[in-house]
Amino acid sequence: MTDLLGSGLPLGGAGLTTEQYVDFVAKEYLGDYVRSGGAAVRFVVVGNPEVGQRWHRGLAAAADADGYLYVGVDAADTRVHMIDQVYAAVARQVDWMELARRAVAIAWEEIGLVAPAPDRVTVAAVAAHQEVDKREAARSVRRQLEETLLRDTTLAREFRLAALRLCQAVLGTGDVGREERDAVLGWLRVEPVPPRSLRAASIYTKVGRHNARSILVALAAWRARVLGTGLVLDIDLSRLAIGRRPPVEERAGTYYTKAAAMDAYEVLRQLVDATDQLRGVFAAVTVVPELLTDDVRGLPAYLALQLRIVDEVRDRRRPNPFAALVRLETRLEAVR
Repeated sequence: MTDLLGSGLPLGGAGLTTEQYVDFVAKEYLGDYVRSGGAAVRFVVVGNPEVGQRWHRGLAAAADADGYLYVGVDAADTRVHMIDQVYAAVARQVDWMELARRAVAIAWEEIGLVAPAPDRVTVAAVAAHQEVDKREAARSVRRQLEETLLRDTTLAREFRLAALRLCQAVLGTGDVGREERDAVLGWLRVEPVPPRSLRAASIYTKVGRHNARSILVALAAWRARVLGTGLVLDIDLSRLAIGRRPPVEERAGTYYTKAAAMDAYEVLRQLVDATDQLRGVFAAVTVVPELLTDDVRGLPAYLALQLRIVDEVRDRRRPNPFAALVRLETRLEAVR
């Protein structure tokens, strides 16, 4: 691999190799910062599809090596101009019941009744292991879960209720039956759920564009708190560069009008602005060079996002891997 560092690329600076940036992300972000509750949103310009494929594979491997949940979101497959669809892509990769079991195990520890095994956290199993009364044990752990979840106002209200219902289902006391549990899981995954089933869980609204961002923030924070690891969200916007759809027989996936592309940039602008609220998240947004120069469909057409990530001052010879916009193995866009 040719080292692009210090190569003197014209008009704006040098690029990093894919391997260099993957190593940097693994060390500077995933290794400690994100694991400790930090968050970052970075835009990555890839020179060609092969570079993009290596970048996605490298980031996925780095996330897996550090125990993160890696979720790849391709604009060709997911309607990225709708935040609820971005959230749904993440939620459908989450093992919700395992999260609930771990949360319940932590609650038992916090009240001094350690579960006999990670997969044996029901009231009956813990009460028998600790030789305590089941009713008293159930009352204590319910109170602890309610204290932990319901009073945590940093999490969206609907999310708190959904997480509590899953934890109550794990306890095996009959408070939450299978139908209610499945309804809550469907709601969390943005699947069709009968409103009647959700009313039993005190959830009265769907996950939509009005609340999906706050629920995504809550999911990331709760997962980081329970499992101690974060989320790596890898969003590829390459499809947005296609302005004219191919013939019907050659089409595959989603294509974007100019208006839809602008909506996608607004979703990402909101994600950038939510960095202070996010906990345990590293989000990488992959773009092709055309999206940095196209006045019609690219970032220049949506200044609210461009001004948040553009590098107005940059070294011509040395890259800045900490920048919000990083270039991998590509010449930079022309300065106008």
